[in-house]
Amino acid sequence: MKKKIIVMAWGWTGWHVFPIKSLIETILSEKKYSDQIKQIIRFWSKNSLEQETATEFWDKVKFISILSWKRRRETPLKSRLKNIRDLFLFTVGFFQSIFYLRKSKADVVFCKWWYVALPVVFAAKFFHKSIYVHESDVKPWLVNRIWNKFSKKSFCWFDWVFPWAIVVWQILSDEIVPNKHKKSELSEILKSEKQDWKPSILVMWWSQGSKKLYKCLFDLLKENKTLCDSFHYHIILGKLNEDLKQIFEEIHSAKTYDFLSQSDMWILYQHCDISLTRGWTTSLAEQKLFNLKSIIVPIPWTHDQKLNAERYVKNFNDIMVEQSTPTTSQDLYNAINSLKDYHKPEILIDIHKEIWKAKHIILDELLK
Repeated sequence: MKKKIIVMAWGWTGWHVFPIKSLIETILSEKKYSDQIKQIIRFWSKNSLEQETATEFWDKVKFISILSWKRRRETPLKSRLKNIRDLFLFTVGFFQSIFYLRKSKADVVFCKWWYVALPVVFAAKFFHKSIYVHESDVKPWLVNRIWNKFSKKSFCWFDWVFPWAIVVWQILSDEIVPNKHKKSELSEILKSEKQDWKPSILVMWWSQGSKKLYKCLFDLLKENKTLCDSFHYHIILGKLNEDLKQIFEEIHSAKTYDFLSQSDMWILYQHCDISLTRGWTTSLAEQKLFNLKSIIVPIPWTHDQKLNAERYVKNFNDIMVEQSTPTTSQDLYNAINSLKDYHKPEILIDIHKEIWKAKHIILDELLK
């Protein structure tokens, strides 16, 4: 049996990088897959988180950096000039991909998200390689819509995202459910809360345009003693909002974190009842594994997050609050206050099996 060379091209944020790392770990750790693989090639840009994670598997994973193109929809002249420049970068990236695909003799290309993968897909089509696509969102991004036209098989989380796609749920990282539970400082901090009747809220808007939201939450907690006293708040600020840590020190019921490892996220997912979150499907899927009730505030300048939020409201009875409205603050107050007696139901599923299921379906198809 000929062993296959698989190309993987997707990434950009940790929510996408760590799932692909987990997929690679599944291939390498399970004999039925590792016996069929000669090499995994990871395409992305230089000096990225993708490159950093690939270095953990140097014996089986080769990282290749390429140039690419991002379509900017903004109208200012600066954005249009960047689009013209990036068309040149895409052309270079296309020929880079042709060179590396031919040199590596790759058999399969698997893509999920973001523009860096686009020249790889066009090069794979040029060589008549098998292309597989996974789409996380309710409405596919432009790049995924292009990929799907060329794919041998497409996978998705939601029904009818692509015609004839296989619904497999999200690709999630195993690291949110560690096999060995090490003692953690965070676990000790949370012990006192376990005896308390108050629900715990995980706030994870992160850094992308969320500074106003964190300030809005601070104002609500400072002005409304009942809202402040009715919950425990665990607030992940992200690296770009570290300056807000100081103001939340005034809120006795709030604990702030700059950044957390996947294993610490696992502890908070288990502990918390409610999340204040964006509309990223990977993070929403992680929260739903642990039965969190989500109050979703979609990033207002992207089409996908609002559609994702609407689907979660419909399917899971979650709550959506829009950011760019005059009533955002009041709507956020109402959403949080409506859950002051909420405690999440017991987790009855085997989370490891749920995470493995999607990856096994995808890998079985890739290695047929």
